[in-house]
Amino acid sequence: MSIVATKTVSELANDYETQYFTYFPELALFWGKTNVPQNKFSNHGYQNELNWQALQDQWLEELSHIDEAKLINSSEHTTFQLLKESLENAKATRICKETLWNVNPLRGWHIELGVISSKQPLSTPQERKQALERWATVPQLVKDEISNLKLGLTQGYTAPKPVVERVIKQLDLMIPSEIEASPFYAMADRAHDTTFRKKIAEIIKLKINPSIKEFRDFLQSEYLPKARTEIGLSALPNGETCYLAKIKESTTLAIDPKAIYSFGENHMAALEKEIGQIGLSEFNTLDTSTIFQKAIQSSHNYFKTEEDILIYNTKALERARAKLPQWFHTLPKAACIVTPYPMHRAQTGAAGEYHPATEDGKTPAMFYINAYDPPNKSRVDQEATLFHELLPGHHLQVALAQEEKSHHPVDSYLWNAGFGEGWALYSERLANEMDLYNDNISKLGMLSNEALRTARLVVDPGIHVFGWTRQQAIDFMRKHTALDRNVIEGEVDRYIMMPGQATSYMLGKREIDTLREYSKSILKEKFDIRDFHDQVLKHGAVTLPMLRANIMSWLETERKA
Repeated sequence: MSIVATKTVSELANDYETQYFTYFPELALFWGKTNVPQNKFSNHGYQNELNWQALQDQWLEELSHIDEAKLINSSEHTTFQLLKESLENAKATRICKETLWNVNPLRGWHIELGVISSKQPLSTPQERKQALERWATVPQLVKDEISNLKLGLTQGYTAPKPVVERVIKQLDLMIPSEIEASPFYAMADRAHDTTFRKKIAEIIKLKINPSIKEFRDFLQSEYLPKARTEIGLSALPNGETCYLAKIKESTTLAIDPKAIYSFGENHMAALEKEIGQIGLSEFNTLDTSTIFQKAIQSSHNYFKTEEDILIYNTKALERARAKLPQWFHTLPKAACIVTPYPMHRAQTGAAGEYHPATEDGKTPAMFYINAYDPPNKSRVDQEATLFHELLPGHHLQVALAQEEKSHHPVDSYLWNAGFGEGWALYSERLANEMDLYNDNISKLGMLSNEALRTARLVVDPGIHVFGWTRQQAIDFMRKHTALDRNVIEGEVDRYIMMPGQATSYMLGKREIDTLREYSKSILKEKFDIRDFHDQVLKHGAVTLPMLRANIMSWLETERKA
């Protein structure tokens, strides 16, 4: 007897969305939701993670009783596919037990706290009350994180020593001697409330700073001596299986790490020829490393002040916004701005980060930019990164997905890096077609960024499959990109602690490029780039196989028209 589904896709999606923001209320801030209480953090205890996994298994079971064939051509089909894929990938990556070695300089709890504090709602007395309730619980969050790491030590899971050392440095910067210098004290400045200012200062002094110091001292005295020297997943239990699961989770492709590595090597060779053309024109050399070095070392390629960096990026954003209608039929309503990172992120090599607008439109989307030490900040890759993060990149894609009301809201939260990061990288090249780059130096930055994403295809499996050392990874990145050493080291530590994610950019871009060329070959004179872009973006951050199926369906319809 066949089991009949007891819930519809929409009902399951509603349940998932409700539970998702109940378990992870901070993520509501990232996605711009304004109807989720902000008086607590996620429960960081390991048992809570097991409870969430049980819910995921329940949803997967219920989805298995839904007849997908009956959903074809319905508004629920995309939601069904996205939810099922997300849950399956999450289940597959459990073998990594990442919670038990989460000492992450890019996505660690201490980094998340900095982001949350910058977004914490503080406009009303009730919101300020919720903020005080939330931030008073930091000590429990830290105790849970320490407990998780101790459990990891007993099971053979640790983070690598250089990553732990980077996090210790970040934590030191987060506990200055003066309370007013704390990254969390900015909440007091935003609130414009004398009572709140006094209370949050007391919480920082008596709860937040002591907790951060407790974690820092634990890492320094107890954890660091036991941290692993090998940096790859191969040093951990079930590391090979974990890496394959992480590749699938990030790229949405079942692809062999050796094939990723090979594509990276081959594409880098092609890129270096393109880089050489600019190098010959600008610096009279074809050598990639020399070209990047000369571009970086040229004094006119640097800034004088933080304001110079922000103005430079804002002007690029304005050029992009003006030309969008020539390349897209559908444009987002949400605004976007450029803003500098807080100091503890900037000083430790943070590269750039996009945060969506709030759903009520009151707070614009933000591109956090590293404006630290302007006289040593090259402009080479500034424009390409801006186009990647805002327009026509992440902001265009994310805002359109949020504003599209024909699909379930949960579709916007089920992020697939293969599509999302692939689109953003595709956008850097598209910006060149749109004639947005100022000069050859900025175009060189575009090529440098693509070289970075291509280098990741070699470095990421190099670290996790082929036994590369951290120094090997750094040397490869220095040879093939225009990044400074501090950023490169931050990048390599990112690949160590976020295995597989870095490969999603180039693999996603390759798929979009392939589908664009195929669409042109099929439609010929009927091909309109605006139609193609609208079709790519209309369903949100789908999986790459879903994207291919959607484009093929569109082409079939266009051929019959």
